[in-house]
Amino acid sequence: MISLPQLPKRVLGEFSKGCNGSVALNFDRSGGANCDRGCPYHPQSTSPAAGGARCYADRVERRPDRQQLAAKLDRHAGAGADAVLAAAERELAAAAFRFPWFRISSFGSVPPAPPAGLRPLLLRLIRAGTPVHFPIETAAKANRYRRALAGVGVAVRESVATMRRWRTATGAVSIVAGTMNQPPRERVAEAKRVAAERTARTGRRAIVCPAVAARALRTGSDRAKCGLCTACADPSTDIVYPAH
Repeated sequence: MISLPQLPKRVLGEFSKGCNGSVALNFDRSGGANCDRGCPYHPQSTSPAAGGARCYADRVERRPDRQQLAAKLDRHAGAGADAVLAAAERELAAAAFRFPWFRISSFGSVPPAPPAGLRPLLLRLIRAGTPVHFPIETAAKANRYRRALAGVGVAVRESVATMRRWRTATGAVSIVAGTMNQPPRERVAEAKRVAAERTARTGRRAIVCPAVAARALRTGSDRAKCGLCTACADPSTDIVYPAH
């Protein structure tokens, strides 16, 4: 019998953009087995839209000061999604599933096929009033999860990579605007322009992520953090992230 890697004591994590009490659930490393190579930011992307930019989360995980995070993500990947979800269920139940913000995949992505335990876990979070941010890296994968989670009330948000897709996609989407070669104010200004274009073309509400914008502009505002802003949990709102 093969023994699986032991999960860490706490599978839920925290992330810097979240307000106090926010939690994240990760299944694997960024660029790992769960990440679709159709994503243009994948380290080994097969997407025709792939350019010079690569996944910033993958770069973070490879930093010498983030070895503990990388090891935790490796243990999650080795244990498998079912074990990770069962452990997360116990931790969430201890707080009656009530949190100011719940983020799926602050690193890595969800498995290619929706795991059985995900739907009941998300249902309990939604019924407890917890807003959920659920990004997915490609259209096909996002649609797969939307079908599996129909009726749960979670905004499965497709991360689009091209302006063509941004202008035409239906459903909840997000995009990164600007480049790291631009000064922060120019990145935020470009993000505002891209948001306005989405609204003009589709009639949908589109906003610039206040957490990323505040960090880029160094406003020092904690009021912009995830959980205080809940736009990513709203299926009727689309999000632009200034390049970061």
